[in-house]
Amino acid sequence: MAEFSKQGDVAITGTILFTGTSGGALLSKILTMRFNNPLAYDLKLEKYEASTAITTTIYDLTLAAGDTLTDNLSYALNAGDQLIVTSNIAGTTYYIYGIDYASS
Repeated sequence: MAEFSKQGDVAITGTILFTGTSGGALLSKILTMRFNNPLAYDLKLEKYEASTAITTTIYDLTLAAGDTLTDNLSYALNAGDQLIVTSNIAGTTYYIYGIDYASS
């Protein structure tokens, strides 16, 4: 089991927050995500499932200027699964924290 965190800017064209099973892990879990922008913004989170090649919208929100969205739901990612976030304006930042569960 290995913890990880990542932060950066959300691209208007979309940003892959994480791809499941990095480093040979059996399963990856994203435990916390946080998004912020000093301006009003739209934020869309999607999950791509590699086994079915289907992308599902988890949420699509409109947030006020300065709003910080904290998502403490747990997202399990198998091999090749992805969490993808999109914002309608530049300046949206993200932080994620999760755990890779190693195969034994």
